[in-house]
Parts: sequence; structure tokens; C-alpha cells
Amino acid sequence: MKIEYEIIQHEQFDTSIRDEFATLLKKQGKVQGDPSTKADRCKLIGIARVDGTAVAIGGIKRKTDSAFSNEKAGIPDLREAFDWELGYLYTKEDQCGRGIASTITRLLVDAYGPGNLMASTEIAANPAMVRILEKLGFRHVGKPWKSGIHDNYLGLFLKFQ
Repeated sequence: MKIEYEIIQHEQFDTSIRDEFATLLKKQGKVQGDPSTKADRCKLIGIARVDGTAVAIGGIKRKTDSAFSNEKAGIPDLREAFDWELGYLYTKEDQCGRGIASTITRLLVDAYGPGNLMASTEIAANPAMVRILEKLGFRHVGKPWKSGIHDNYLGLFLKFQ
């Protein structure tokens, strides 16, 4: 069983990359709108493949401004310090526990390079992602808020340059 990771720049996105990304994002089930349009919001996409089949994704996308709002994290003054967000992270359930999410997240953050970066994730429902973000230097800032898509609470995690 061979795991391969690929980080793809926006200029290199093609139909096959967009399709792999959309397929896994749809399985994740936690984004609103058409998954086939989400890749084009990204500066970078990461894909992990096991024996050639995509099993995990992530991206560096345009930030979600509303995450900073008083209705959500409650830190609107920090909004302008961020342009990009680590997001769309998903690993197929049968591949969890193998370090794939941790590796793809680290590779995306490394490829992004210097600069402020934000992420939001489910706090109690996804403690593994919280640990991954914290290991990469992200810190939970502001108050948690209830997701409009599911019943879990989200937290805003910020990484300052």
C-alpha cells in the first residue's frame, strides 16, 4: 500500500484534479453549495492517494470573512490580518488513523509559506484536527459558534506569521 501526496498550485488545476477534489468534498458533506466549484476558490490543493486513489484532500482557500464576526468568533478586528484559510480538509473514514490528515495539512501549510493563515474546525467533534492545527502553530481565538450546516460547534484557529 503506497501513500502519495500532491500539492497543486491553482494554475495547475485541471478537470481531473477538480473532479477528485469535488468527489471527496461531497463525501465530507460539510460545505454549502456545489462542491465542483470549490476548487477554484483555492490557491493550493492537497490530495493524498493510496495506490493511486484519492483518499484525502485539503486546500488553502480565500478566507471566510464571517468567521471573525461578532455572531461567530467575535473578533472582527482581526479580519483584515488574514487573506487565506486552511480548509476543505477531509480523509475517508477507512483511511483515518494513518497520519494522512496530519501530513496533508503540514504540506499545505509549508507550501503556503510565511504569512497569517486561519482555519475553522469542529472543536469537540474533531479533536484530532484541533491537535493537528495546534502542532502547526495555530491557536484557538475567540468564542466557539454553532455551525449552520450541522449541530457541532466550530472554533477559529489562527496562525500568525
